[in-house]
Amino acid sequence: AVKRSHRRLGLAQKLMDQASRAMIENFNAKYVSLHVRKSNRAALHLYSNTLNFQISEVEPKYYADGEDAYAMKRDLTQMADELRKQVEQKERGRPLAPSEPPRGGDGVCGSGGPPSHPPTGVPPHEDGGGDSKDVSEVSETTESTDVKDSSEASDSAS
Repeated sequence: AVKRSHRRLGLAQKLMDQASRAMIENFNAKYVSLHVRKSNRAALHLYSNTLNFQISEVEPKYYADGEDAYAMKRDLTQMADELRKQVEQKERGRPLAPSEPPRGGDGVCGSGGPPSHPPTGVPPHEDGGGDSKDVSEVSETTESTDVKDSSEASDSAS
């Protein structure tokens, strides 16, 4: 969730993109899935229009108050390919493309840049065997409702 006074600054998009990158780097995730209330128009706009989530199904009476939820999914393969290319360019000693942010921080806490140390875990690779995780869950809370949205594994029985 983003505090009301800090909304519409792109923070949710940055957080979700950073979480997606971490899931790719650490778990070789192929997609991210989440549930969102059908009535949560702000979250639906963010997920659908800004973050390219697709509605995969409607979960009837998903929430305790009986409201339906949209199960949504974001494909991470394109982001994984871009990250792989960045790693390859860095390994070859090529400078990053102008649109890419510089790696490393300036030592200032909260500088907004990526950490100055390399990411943990194994770099993503092609069709990486049995240890890769295909599903990563993200939970969503909002201050605009009294009930918090929470995620559940989309492949588990409810």
